[in-house]
Amino acid sequence: MPIQNDHEIKELYEISHKLEETARHAKNNADIEEIKQVQQQLREVQDKIQHARGRAINGSGTSTEPLTEAQLRVEQTQHEMERALTNLNIQQDSVQP
Repeated sequence: MPIQNDHEIKELYEISHKLEETARHAKNNADIEEIKQVQQQLREVQDKIQHARGRAINGSGTSTEPLTEAQLRVEQTQHEMERALTNLNIQQDSVQP
């Protein structure tokens, strides 16, 4: 089913921005559990973005550029969260006797 309006696209675009900020906060706090929660949210949003892009491409005539930007933002944030998690795990391993 094609997207009928820009509402879903705008919502996903805004959510990607908010998650990017949330991820930055989690990384700055060095909170492993918070990072894991953000990673789960990022995966869920990425799935929604991919479905929305598929519907938009299949004939709605709606520009997919905001969805592409949102997807790139989510993917970049996922990579950053993975690196942060890896670094925090390494730090914990080196601190523990």
